[in-house]
Parts: sequence; C-alpha cells; structure tokens
Amino acid sequence: MFKQSKIGAAAALIASGVIPMLAVPAYAQSTTTVEKAETVVVTGSRIVRPNLTSTTPIVAVNAETMANLGMENFADMATQLPQFAPAFGSSRTQSTFSGVGASGLNNANLRNLGAGRSLVLINGRRVPGGSSTGTAVDFNSIPTSNIDRIEISTGGASAVYGADAMAGVVNIITKKNVRGVELGVSYGEAGRGDNKNPSASVVMGGRFGDAGRAMLTMEFTREGHVRCADRDICSDDFAWLSPGSPVFGPTARSGVGATGRFFVGANSFTRRGSSFTDANGALIPFSVPVDGYNRNAARDLAIPTKRILVAGDAEYKVTKNITAYGEFNYANNSINSSFEGHPFQSNANTFGGQQTTIPINNPFIPAQLRAAAQAAGVTEMTWWQRFGDETIGGNRGASSDRTMVRTVFGAKGEFDSIAGFGRDWTWDASHTFGRTRVNLGTEGSVSLSQLYHGLRVEADPTRPGQFRCVDAIARGNGCVPINPFAPYTADMARALTVSTTSIGANSLNDSVVSLSGTVMKLPAGDLRTAVGAQYRSFSGYLDHDTQINLGNVTGNRLGDIDKTKTSTREMFAELLVPVLADKPFANSLNVTGAFRGSKAGEKKYDTWNLGGDWEPTDGLRFRAMQSRSVRTPQPGELSGIGQTFGVINDPCTAARRNANPTRAANCAADGVPANYAPALAIEQSVEGLSGGNAKLNPEKGTTLTYGLVFQPTFLKGLAIAVDRFDIEVTDMITTVSRQVATNLCYDTPNRLLCGSLTRGTNPLLPGATYVLRAVNEELQNVASMNIKGVDLDVRYAFKAGAWGDFDLSAVATIYDEALLVPLAGNAPVNLLGQAGGSTSDQGFIKFTANGNVSWKKGPFKANWNMRHIGRADMAVGTTAAGYPQIGAHTYHNARIGYSASKNADFYIGVTNLFDKKPPFFASGSSGTQALDTIPGYYDIFGRSYFVGANFKF
Repeated sequence: MFKQSKIGAAAALIASGVIPMLAVPAYAQSTTTVEKAETVVVTGSRIVRPNLTSTTPIVAVNAETMANLGMENFADMATQLPQFAPAFGSSRTQSTFSGVGASGLNNANLRNLGAGRSLVLINGRRVPGGSSTGTAVDFNSIPTSNIDRIEISTGGASAVYGADAMAGVVNIITKKNVRGVELGVSYGEAGRGDNKNPSASVVMGGRFGDAGRAMLTMEFTREGHVRCADRDICSDDFAWLSPGSPVFGPTARSGVGATGRFFVGANSFTRRGSSFTDANGALIPFSVPVDGYNRNAARDLAIPTKRILVAGDAEYKVTKNITAYGEFNYANNSINSSFEGHPFQSNANTFGGQQTTIPINNPFIPAQLRAAAQAAGVTEMTWWQRFGDETIGGNRGASSDRTMVRTVFGAKGEFDSIAGFGRDWTWDASHTFGRTRVNLGTEGSVSLSQLYHGLRVEADPTRPGQFRCVDAIARGNGCVPINPFAPYTADMARALTVSTTSIGANSLNDSVVSLSGTVMKLPAGDLRTAVGAQYRSFSGYLDHDTQINLGNVTGNRLGDIDKTKTSTREMFAELLVPVLADKPFANSLNVTGAFRGSKAGEKKYDTWNLGGDWEPTDGLRFRAMQSRSVRTPQPGELSGIGQTFGVINDPCTAARRNANPTRAANCAADGVPANYAPALAIEQSVEGLSGGNAKLNPEKGTTLTYGLVFQPTFLKGLAIAVDRFDIEVTDMITTVSRQVATNLCYDTPNRLLCGSLTRGTNPLLPGATYVLRAVNEELQNVASMNIKGVDLDVRYAFKAGAWGDFDLSAVATIYDEALLVPLAGNAPVNLLGQAGGSTSDQGFIKFTANGNVSWKKGPFKANWNMRHIGRADMAVGTTAAGYPQIGAHTYHNARIGYSASKNADFYIGVTNLFDKKPPFFASGSSGTQALDTIPGYYDIFGRSYFVGANFKF
C-alpha cells in the first residue's frame, strides 16, 4: 500500500501533467453559518489583515459550512445569507421566462443591488460572466469541492479591484495544501421524489520535488427536474388581481385555448371535440373555465441542470525569490427547460406588418361560423390558439449549453528593499483570460410566415378536392395549407414548428501588476503601501437566429447584440498608516486609503476609499470605511433590442383610476371611460420593446460602513460584530420598469414617459380604442437608489467537557431605508419592507437572519440551521390596497455526521424539516416571471433529504 506522501506525489504529477494540456484559451434549502474568527487574507484590500481587524465587514464561509448545507452551488447558498437577496430572473428556479440568454443561469445578488453590481473573484482574480454579454458570474461554472473558504466583502471595493465591485466582492479561495486524493459523493432528493441531485468529485494534489505543488479538481453534478404540476404553488393557473378574491384553477386559466378561439364581433367561439356547435346547432361560445388553458401545469418549477467542472492550479519556485503559478477552470453546463406552448394571437403576432388573421374565404371555416362572421361584416377573422402539446405535439422549451474556460498565468516574488528604500517588498504580475461560449436553443416556436400563407389557400387545380397556398413563392418554399378549425395533421405540425438557435461568446483579458511592502517604520508601526497598474478588456456578442431577427416566428422579436468591447487602463495605490499603538485608550489606531484612476475609451473616472480602525481597549474595536465605486456598462446594455410581454396593471381601470386626482384627469384626457374594466387576459399580455444604449455612462456608488467588533476578554470564544451600512447608487442603468413608466405617465402633471405607451384596440373588447396594448422601455442612466441598514454577527464557541464542543452563531441584516428614484427629479419609491416587486425593482425585507448550532464529540457531529425571513408586504402598495402581508417564515434544517476513520466521513441531512409551504403573491407582485412566489426566499421543494461521504487516500 502506498504511503500518503507517495500518493500525494503521484497526484501532483497527474495534476501538473493534466493542467498544461487543458489550459488552452480557446438544491436543497438550508441555512448558512459564518466561519469562526481567524486570521485570513482579507478580501477588499491588497494589504494582508486578519478578519476582525478589517476596516470593511467580511463574512467568511468555510468548506464545512458548505457541507452542512448539502448544497452544490454557492449561488443557492447565498440566498440563505441575509446579506444576499434572490437573483430575480437568473437562478435555476426563476429563469424559465427570463429569455433564452438567461435561462438556467445561477447568479448571486449581494445587497439586492443586482448580480452585475457584485464582483466575483477566484483567488483574488476575475472570472468571465455567465452570459455572453454580461459580467455577472454564473456559479454553475465554479466547483465547490476545491473551495477552502468564500470571503464576502460587503463594502464597495472598486478602488482595490476595479469596476463592478459596487455592492461588494465575493472571493472564492481554493485549497492549496491537498496531499493525495480526496473523493466526495452525495445525493439529494425532495420528499416528493423529485429534485434528484447526485454529485461526485475528485480532488488530487501534492508536491513535486521541493519547489512545486499542483492540484486538480474534477466534479460532476446533476440538479434535478421539478414540474409545476407536482407542487401546489403552481399546479394550476392562479390570479390575484383584487385583494379579496384570489382565483386558483379553471377560472384563472388563459383565454388562449388549445382548440382555438375565433372572434366574431363581440363574441368568440371554439371547438369542443370535433364540433363548433352544440346539440341545438348553436355555435359554442368560448368559456375560460371550460376552454381555457392551464399554463402552470406545463411549466418547469426547477430547471434540470448538468454540470461538468474541472479546475487546477500549480506553483513552482523558479528561484529562491521568484515563484511561477497558474490556474485553470473549465466548465460545461447544460439545461433543458420546458414551458407552455406559445399563446398565438393573430392581432399581435404579425408577419410582414400584416396580422395573421383568417380570410373569410378560407375554405376550412365551418359553415355556421362563416355565416356568423359574414352576418357581422367580418372579412378577416381574428383568432387565438395555444400552440403546444395538444395542437402541434410539443410545448416550448429552452436549452442552453454554456462552456467557460479561464486561465491564469503569473509570477510573484519578494525582495528586501528597493535600492535601500523600504523593506519586505512583494510583487505579483498576472494575466487572466476567460471566455464563455453559449449555444442557446428555443424549441416549439411557430413559423409566422407558414401560418400567414398557410391560412390563405385556394383549390388546387392539379389535385381535385385538395387545397394549396395562394402565394406562388410560398408554395415554392414548401407552404402547407393550415386548417386551424380541426386537429392539425402531422404535415401541418411539422410545417408550423420551428426550432431556433442563438450563439454568443464573451472574452475577458485582465493583466495586473502590483507591488506592496513597508515604506518606513513609524512610532505606531509599519507604514505599508500597495501600488500597481491594470489593463482589462471585456467583449461579448449574442447572435440570434435570423428567423428571430426578422420576427418570422412566434415569441419575442430580438435584434442581435453586436460584438462590443470595452477596455480600461488603470493605476492604483493603497496605503495603511498606523497612527497610534500601545497608548491609553488606543491599543491601536490605523488609517487606510486607496485610490484608482481609470480610463475607459474617452471616459475617465476615479474610485477611492478612506477608512480606519481603532482599538481603545482589549477586545473592542471600532471600524469605518467610505468608498466610491463604479459599474461600467456591459455589452448587453450597449447593444441589442428585444420584445417582451407581461402583466401591466393599467392605472386607468375603474378600480385604479381614482388613486389620485392627477391620474383620474390624465386617464380622462386619454379617452379612457370611468367604467373601464378590462378582462384578465388583456392585462396579462401587454407587449413592448426593450433595448440597449451605446451612450450609457458608468454607474456611481458611494458606500459608508461603520461599526464595532466586541470580543470580551472575560468570555473567551464570544465575538459580536455590528456594522451600519449606507449605500447610494446614482446614474443607475435601468429601463424604468414598464409598470413604473405606466404609472408615471398618469400620476405626473407633465405626463412623464407617456411616449413609451400605446393604446389601441383589442378583440377582447370590441369597439374600444383605449386598451393598453404596449409599453416600451430603453436603458438609460436615470435612476438612483439609497439603502441603509445594519448587519449583526454573533458567534460563540465553547467546550462543554464530556458534552462535547459547541459552536453557536447568528447573522442578521436589518434594513431601515430602501428608496428607489426611477427617474431623476421624481418622488422616490419606497421599497422597504417588500419581498417582491417587478422584475427590475424588487423590495427589501426589513429583517432576515439565520442561526446555527453545531456540536461535535469524538467521531460524531451534528448541525441545526434556522433561516428566518421576516414579515413583508408583497410589493409596493399592495398592503395599502388591501392585500395581506406575507407572514414571517422560519425554516429548519439538520445534518448529522460520523467520521468512521481519519480518512472517511459520512453524513445525512434534511432541509425544510417541517415541510413549510411557500406563500402566494398577488399577480405581478412577486418579481418572478410566471411564478406567484419567490423561490429564493421561500422554499418551493418541500422537505428534502441528502446523504454523502468523503474519503481521503
């Protein structure tokens, strides 16, 4: 049997041999606990400091915490930390309707400022974004088995790391001292038999000779499928449009049915079975409870995800004072989600500017329906139909294949002084290359060109009794006559069904050179500095299928995001000045500051921070930091245009128009009658266009944090940290959400943003010319936000003799201000105390927390986690409008572990122990498209179980 050292050497040879060959550029719910206080390399500074003496609050999560949670992805765990909020629209349970570019992404949302306003690093260096046009990192691409700890700095850090570190930094620090082979296997499953999550990992590492070390990680995970049909929260359609009348089931279903809906004047008719008439020969009127479509039952609640991950790193001491190093990451993530068939509406789905209506001379129109249409003077019949499993043999779906490659090459060293100046100098020079390629598929679209021409048919002179498309060119292209009044034939279904593909890639290049050391010795200690230069570029594009560009298929018409590149040159410096030490009421007093000058194209901007810490007596330390950070526009914000649909609550309905006199007057001015009460289907399908803007400027953020750390000498093992944060973001890049734009149009005397709205006709309300049809949005630097609150961190570790060792911890975030100004000069929107919102302006729950009790005795260990989400409004104005609040939710999770030997650990756990159900939200208030709850806050899986084992060789 090999000795441990021999295994480690062999593993090092494997790792060092595999890494160069590969390095070619080319869920269960639970709570988390904070790592015990220890000296660490602090994220948020290039000057090394211990955790509890940092001028910026740092939360560190260690590898054992990850294991306690039974989670295989940090983004899933991040939502359990009170400093994070759900990544609305970009997680496995919230991205089905976020567009093909975002489907399946798993981002982290620090301080609820958006995933793109946090910087994610691996060992202090950047990672390419998960989409082809954005910088927000997809945590699906990062393995967890090689993680030593994750440090989260909750203050702005652009002066240290550059743009995007506005909300803070998530720094993933990998293991460095693996000797031999570590094997991990785990399996999780929901109590209802779905959400099956198997995973396996191998970590190999060791030294080669006396000068080098290497490590290689390979990981495979599969996150399971959960259908809406299998959970009460979305097994059937749900509508909650007025406070006292939530509707679940048939009456809430879509007015676009599978057997079609054909409009004649103010009426609409449908087919049941094979007939359009009842037993008395009368046309069958369309009825939502009878003929409507259950959209929810066809949707995915959790998207199945497969991940293949490889990571490696190596170091080699070239000389006594110079060490070369490298890192490598490879990830391939694939998903395949499904959702209901397209809700085709001939008045909205146009081809070549023409509505895809049915000419009255279409020979397939049933006689009774034709007679009714002719009597009503109809020449072109408006019709709706759900194109899905029941009609063309398949629902819509989104598939994505994302491949990320990241390499780091660099060298570092040290020397005593620079020509006699200073001492203990260290230097580091590195280049990071990263690329994410995406291949995104959309299934179940319908060809509008085939539909338009297939409805315009005539008798085929060469085939008696048969029909052909009228347009000769369309016939030459294989046009098939379409009969929407009967089940589609196989030929019709094949002709109508279209699959499309979008491809894209991003590219990150980041070169950093830095020098740090002691400038001189002051009476209170060493004056230390770090200086350096950085060049960074990021480019990206997304090329949609031509059929999508031209709007020839159902779904949103999208323009390509052209390849856009941003380049930034920067110089930076950081200083740590010890002011006092070992004085009365001043064990230590330090001041720190940093400055970075940046030039991106013709635009220049500066970022900085200034802070300090003061220890007046043993065990008590005060700290403070103010910083200026920026976020630069991303390729996806600088280019591209797309189409969207969704719920817009029209302010001019009878139920809403009298909210204020200005609104009532403006609604009347637009010709909307006082008794206007649109059907549910009208407000559910308001279309619009959204797009980028090449003239965008960087966003600016100013963050102030101050607080204290108390470690009483009279109670060893207790640590309490309390920190106040105050974040102001200006020039925010936003579209001004469609709902906000609609409200501003009617609630402001000067009619702000009314140019974004279109009113017109809708077949559901014949004769009306004032129906809200479309609301557009464009990205602009127009918004600002202020958030304030307090972070609380309490930890206590102690030994209880024969009872074992205990570790208690609790972390909480309390927000007391959250104001969004969607448009400069307008009154702020108070987001404080709301759980949801729209897809672009989610609220801030006032109080969230989690606690942890860990116990260890001999080979046994146990862990109890609790996560608390405080009481909250659904969204802005919902409580005032009469909707109930969402009550507080607390989730309990447990894990038991056993070490069979020094090299073999086993564990079993359960999450959502008491099987707590998620709450329902009013329609359009959850901030989650097509789902009436918020999965990032409220568990949607129910009680779940996980088991696992770790072995070392």
